[in-house]
Amino acid sequence: MINNFLSSKWSNGQPIPEGVFPRSDGRFSDNLSFLYSIFILAGVILVVIASIVCLRIKKIPLKEFINGIYISIPIAVIGASFFGKLGTTGEDWKIYRLFFFWEPGLSFFGGMFFGGTAAFVWFWYKKRVTKISIWVYADCIVPNVLLGQSIGRWGNLFNHEIMGKTVSDDNMNKITWLPTFIWHRLFYFRNPLTGQEYETLQFREPLFLYESIATFAFWLILVLLIPQLWKIFNKKPYKIDPYAFPCKFNKKVRWIDEKDLISYNTQIPVVYLKNSKGQLSLKMNWVWKKAYILYETNIQETKNLQNKITKRKEEQLKAEKNYKKINLEIKNKIKKIKRDNNNKELIKNIKSQKKSEEYINLKFQKSRIREFLGRDSKDLYNLNNPNKYFVWHSGVFASFYIMYISLIRILLDSFRDPYELAVKMHPALNYLSLFSIFLLGLVLFIFAQFISPKKWRESGWLYEKSY
Repeated sequence: MINNFLSSKWSNGQPIPEGVFPRSDGRFSDNLSFLYSIFILAGVILVVIASIVCLRIKKIPLKEFINGIYISIPIAVIGASFFGKLGTTGEDWKIYRLFFFWEPGLSFFGGMFFGGTAAFVWFWYKKRVTKISIWVYADCIVPNVLLGQSIGRWGNLFNHEIMGKTVSDDNMNKITWLPTFIWHRLFYFRNPLTGQEYETLQFREPLFLYESIATFAFWLILVLLIPQLWKIFNKKPYKIDPYAFPCKFNKKVRWIDEKDLISYNTQIPVVYLKNSKGQLSLKMNWVWKKAYILYETNIQETKNLQNKITKRKEEQLKAEKNYKKINLEIKNKIKKIKRDNNNKELIKNIKSQKKSEEYINLKFQKSRIREFLGRDSKDLYNLNNPNKYFVWHSGVFASFYIMYISLIRILLDSFRDPYELAVKMHPALNYLSLFSIFLLGLVLFIFAQFISPKKWRESGWLYEKSY
């Protein structure tokens, strides 16, 4: 009976999809649609687990991360639902359904914007306590969103979402090579624009699959490969200081007696290999730990440089306090004069104090923006990297993610119908917003890699290494 019904409903001669059945309300559904929520939940859980692993590798306490999850994930879900359903039409549509996150139509960018903003605010609020740069958290969390996306997109298959352009009868070979359980679901039950059920079966390209593969592949690259590139293409510590870094690649000193070994000051003791003769050598990961990651600077030099940074901030706060004090004194004097005799000439003389050199200097020095933009941490940075190794600075991997995901969406959105874009029915505005997101990622990369480390770093904080 179902087959006959489907045959009359979709009469274009295509095979009847597996797992499709008519509901009591006359519409059709997929008997595996419940997998949508399972895949989405699995994606979120994997992001959390992968982020915990990254945080533990860096020895970062998990308390603030867990608290951040409680705050950011619910806000992300609401944001995803709001942006995903914004612009939806239909007879049954009501504005409060924008927040029905259990219904189809979740915007990835909406979720990232709302959830990311909430997480940023939380880590910004706690950073003075943890002394951990926000970008350290970003690098440990944001790239793993790719893993969640790659898993979550499979939920879209069983919910019949995130499909590409229609595949004609003559080009069915584009999808029939896929397993049956996939290509038999590559269609929409209803027109996404009008909500009306389709009269004929229209198979579509597996856009969800393209995005799933692309995000998973780049997750592997971003998490496993790119972080190691700085070690591969860098100048080698064992060439700069052979007697400090005995190792298998050190042509001059592969093994060394302990008395001849040059020691570096490190945050924890260096772990050496020892041969039968009692000589020492290093594994390559410990070469870089000793050379940079665990390298600890001279305490007094660090303190002197930090004092310069602290003094500048204290001068700004002092100027701000004195500026407010003078303004309050002027205001109170004017109030008193107005109350006593309202001598306009005397009021004018008091106001003229704002033209004094002292007042103008305080007004200039009190600016927090001026103080922030005028900071200089170059000497502190160089002290922590005396051999000037090229390193990936904190924030770089999060910016790589932003650039990559915007490029993927620019490419894949060309396969979508206008209604299915992030900015529905406005392709030009959609691509403009995606390009703006890419530029944002590029700007963040430039700041994180080349500007911030030498402008705003302070001692006692964790970046890509502890300062």
